Amino acid sequence: MEFDPSGVGVANGRYFGMPFSNDGCPVVLISVPWDATVSYSEGTAGGPEAIIGASVQVDLYDEHYPSSPELKIGTDEAEIDMEDGAGRIKVVDYIKAINTESREKAKKIIDCLAEGRELDKELRGLQEEVNQASAAVNYLTEQVCAGYLSQGKVPGVVGGEHSVTFGAVKAAAASLPEGRRLGVLQFDAHADLRVAYEGFEHSHASIMFNILSKIDNIGHLTQVGIRDFCADEHDSIKREGRISAFTDAGIEEAMAEGKTWKEICREIVETLPEDVYISFDIDGLDPSLCPNTGTPVPGGLSFQKAVYLLREVASQRHIVGFDLCEVAPGENEWDANVGARLLHKMALFAIFASR
Repeated sequence: MEFDPSGVGVANGRYFGMPFSNDGCPVVLISVPWDATVSYSEGTAGGPEAIIGASVQVDLYDEHYPSSPELKIGTDEAEIDMEDGAGRIKVVDYIKAINTESREKAKKIIDCLAEGRELDKELRGLQEEVNQASAAVNYLTEQVCAGYLSQGKVPGVVGGEHSVTFGAVKAAAASLPEGRRLGVLQFDAHADLRVAYEGFEHSHASIMFNILSKIDNIGHLTQVGIRDFCADEHDSIKREGRISAFTDAGIEEAMAEGKTWKEICREIVETLPEDVYISFDIDGLDPSLCPNTGTPVPGGLSFQKAVYLLREVASQRHIVGFDLCEVAPGENEWDANVGARLLHKMALFAIFASR
């Protein structure tokens, strides 16, 4: 189909209004509208749809890569068979449907715990149902990502809460040749190393714990921008030999003492093995760029600092996959606007900057 990257963006329900068949796209974006376990402000399930809406306003030219407008980005349209012969449904629509039901169950559990009460038998049953639904979402995400990886494409997951990263990382790790280990680069305000937070095994606050403990060939986890974590998570960072944490406070202190961002980025890249998965929680940025995200925290990276680091990593490592999570719609398109531009940079760098 005709597509003018310099023309008016067309709202066709696909990322950046690109009308291409996924067969001809080196990057395919996968919407996962799931936010059942969010523990503060909900709404990130609406992130993918909001980003799609805002993405048609993104200019696709990057001054570092003159051929950038030529990049074709696909939008996943995978389907699954419904039970009892009820036909087929898009994976994204299925996840959206079970998210609504699971979020209502999770809120009852979260409210009970917030009041200092113990869960009764009924709520423990609901908790297990949410855990099963979360596992199903991650399984579907894993299968969709694995399909694109087997075709030599780079899958990009768009959440939703950060828990949806698990299936994508599992697929990325499994795609590597024997003996290769996957590095995970995490942009985040939080360490996400809690164990089954609020009893949810696939909690957004447990994603990096789950990745390190449940996926075999993870070589290293490098965290950037974290600034809100508990003592147990701090101890895990110090104890676990596979974690390098570049905290927000540590970055600011180093720069105040004369170290450049380029030098810090070089140190970050050096912690990562050859094959890297990038997991970007939008709250890793300054909250003025994502005021409606679920758990905003003062501090964080500027947009340009984040983009510079992403480009450096992609130019020196092989990007296997990536995700952008925790973007929540607000009264205007600001959060989605920032998210769409960040998403385009990750897709672009994964193809044009990668060696």
